[in-house]
Amino acid sequence: MPAGVRNPRLGRLRRHPVLSLAAALLLLTGAVFGGAWGYRVLFPPDLSCGAGMTAAGKPAACVGVNLDSTPFTKGEPERMRKLEDAVRTANQAVKGNTTSVVLMLNFSPVEDVDTLTYESLYPNIEGAMTAVWRANNTAAYGSTPGVKLYLANMGSQYGSWQQAVAGIGKYAEAEHISAVVGLGQSTEQTRQAAAAISAQLHIPVIGSTVTGNSMNVDPSDPAGKRTIPDMFRVSPTNSDSVIAAAQYVSGLRPAVASLAVVADSVAGDDYTATLAAEAKTRFQAPDRTVTVLPYTSPRSLPSGAGRQDYLVQQFNLMHANLCQAAPSVVYFAGRGRDLGAFVQNWVQGSPCGTAQLRIVVGDDASEAIRDDAVLKGVASGRVTVVYTALASPDEWGTECPGSDAKRNYDQFWSAFTGRPDPCTKQPLATTQSGAQPLSFDPADLASGQAMLSHDAAVAAISAARHDEAGLRNPGLETGILHQFYCAQMLPGASGWLSFGADGNPVGKPTPIVQLGPDGTTKTVTLTWPGSAPNLSLPQRGGTGAPGC
Repeated sequence: MPAGVRNPRLGRLRRHPVLSLAAALLLLTGAVFGGAWGYRVLFPPDLSCGAGMTAAGKPAACVGVNLDSTPFTKGEPERMRKLEDAVRTANQAVKGNTTSVVLMLNFSPVEDVDTLTYESLYPNIEGAMTAVWRANNTAAYGSTPGVKLYLANMGSQYGSWQQAVAGIGKYAEAEHISAVVGLGQSTEQTRQAAAAISAQLHIPVIGSTVTGNSMNVDPSDPAGKRTIPDMFRVSPTNSDSVIAAAQYVSGLRPAVASLAVVADSVAGDDYTATLAAEAKTRFQAPDRTVTVLPYTSPRSLPSGAGRQDYLVQQFNLMHANLCQAAPSVVYFAGRGRDLGAFVQNWVQGSPCGTAQLRIVVGDDASEAIRDDAVLKGVASGRVTVVYTALASPDEWGTECPGSDAKRNYDQFWSAFTGRPDPCTKQPLATTQSGAQPLSFDPADLASGQAMLSHDAAVAAISAARHDEAGLRNPGLETGILHQFYCAQMLPGASGWLSFGADGNPVGKPTPIVQLGPDGTTKTVTLTWPGSAPNLSLPQRGGTGAPGC
């Protein structure tokens, strides 16, 4: 158009400001949506989430219920992918009338942020898979309905627990979800998740390694006394763990005259809080000095900052006070992933007259059995590390045929590994023709977490199979779980499963496990903090089982 010639259409727009504004908005909308669409085409998102999940968090991870067994994160470890594929294959083989169990954990741990690792996740998945395999292919826990397993991700530091709970609720009816197991660590987020599942979905929640004393207390109760109605757990509480540790320390010779409690004071972690509170009183004894040395682990860190480096600084400052206390035993009331920083400071810090330090840790030390700093510390001879495990693969001994509890474990071991029973030398009989055995590495049993994940799933499956009505209304299964006590105990890998009125386990043992310099573990003694040894179902004329 020649210079100085006016466009008549622009002139009309100037005379009609409303029309002019509408046209501008239309052009802007087209630019925005066209640009966004074009951006997605040119730069597709790094993470595509499968059915039942959405992306959340930083770094982004898929959270919710993994219905298709797709990756939770970009660049997921190959071993995690193989396990997800195995879950999908197993689910596809289940036909007809079914029920589903959801294993809910943090399946996208961030290195040096979360206090768990992928290595600690694998046994949890394998243990739950073993329970489902036994339910579908052996007569150990009935025969019908068939059982499927789904993994639900709460995200790093359990920060997306609400999305995971919402996903379970969304698919509970379609997938016949009868229970949620796992939960992971004893944090405020996992307690909120358990309470929400109970209040909103009315289905049982069975913790596998949830030990914090307050974890089954309803967070909505201002008095802090009402328990979560549908919550159960198969692992002993922190009170039992500290009682077991105190029993062990009392048996040491020479007698322990000075003991230090290294206590994490971070807020929102029920595990460390209740462990420290119990330790401050349970280790008191005549002619023994107990010194409490606090530290505070980080709840969050700025970008680029590492948890290990942060704690090394704190323990470095603690070193002089620890030397002045001159303990022969340290009870470490912190997370297992933080133990490496403590051990490294002790071994590399200035000598202060203590040739060897005996360190006793809670059950979360299972997270440290592959920690290089811990293993090097043990290898140096400057420290020994024992911990109160929730379960241990050698807790029942090696004698054949052994106790009833050992025979239960041997059946689990055979299913887990796909190998013949270690005592009878017979392959595990299956009810399904052509059933493919599992073949997990026995080394994955070292932490005991596979045993507990198996036992939590076993309780869920047994409740579903004892009440067909519960498949239509899973809330009814809470009543069935309460019947598993006294003579109606369930055979588990970690011991007989029996629940008290508060959902806590009754009559469970606590193995004291020593960590070797190569990461191997060995049960040094088996304690029974809450009862006499409970190795068999009660016999007629006998004294009965715990809780009777």
